Amino acid sequence: MRHEGTKARRHEGKRTTESASLRAFVPSCLRASYHFDLQRLRDEIRPLRLHWFPRLRSTNDHAAVLRKRHELYAPAIVLTGHQLAGRGRGTNTWWSGEGSLTVTFVFPADTTLQAHQIPLIAGVAVRNAVAELCDHANVQLKWPNDLLFEARKLAGLLCERLDKIDLIGLGLNVNVDLAKIPKPLRPRVVSMREITGQTFDMTSVLIAIAHQLHQILSQRNENSFPTVLADYDRHHALAGRSVTVASVGEPPITGICVGLDNLGRLLLKNRLKTHRIISGEVRV
Repeated sequence: MRHEGTKARRHEGKRTTESASLRAFVPSCLRASYHFDLQRLRDEIRPLRLHWFPRLRSTNDHAAVLRKRHELYAPAIVLTGHQLAGRGRGTNTWWSGEGSLTVTFVFPADTTLQAHQIPLIAGVAVRNAVAELCDHANVQLKWPNDLLFEARKLAGLLCERLDKIDLIGLGLNVNVDLAKIPKPLRPRVVSMREITGQTFDMTSVLIAIAHQLHQILSQRNENSFPTVLADYDRHHALAGRSVTVASVGEPPITGICVGLDNLGRLLLKNRLKTHRIISGEVRV
């Protein structure tokens, strides 16, 4: 894993001080919901640097702002205890509440990888970490950026490439109380706590995911991406199913999902042809 310049250490110290001062202005009832051991995080996520904020509109948006200010250097984590306006793909939003992990991982952009391949790699890493934490193999991947358990959404990814870095935004339902989720979403959402019946230490969950991401993105060679694709297809929730994909400016395409090609494009087969799709909104 490549690291960016030594200026990062100076900015990390500045950001930690500013974040600590902000914490003093947050009500104690909100502080109690964070459940992060910040010192342990700083010690155990190295070489990633921690940028902590009690509340943010969006971790991806704030990471982009920090980068523009020359205050964010990869590898790093932008973490908040309370996200107010998380984004999904396109115009979608991401609901988050107490017990949600909302974080953006920042890595140097790997020019040997195309931008649409990053969600696949990140998805496999997050899926493997969550499956191990839950001790449950039935955590699946829904192309291009979701984690599912028994057809319900467990996590979503938002990956963006800008200014020589890759942002990997993650919203993960860890200890979410499903009774507090908006009613229209409840049938479609699941949490790690609901899967296992146990409450998770948020710090440990974040450390496990950070380690998986750092490992999969730093130990790359010519065989790495084919290995990721094989792992993805083993846990692909869409494989063998009839799906429709809508892409901006293109007519919807419906077909049977037959996996991913060697570039990570979704393969949909219908009576006309096999379509290779880089991105889009999936309907099952």
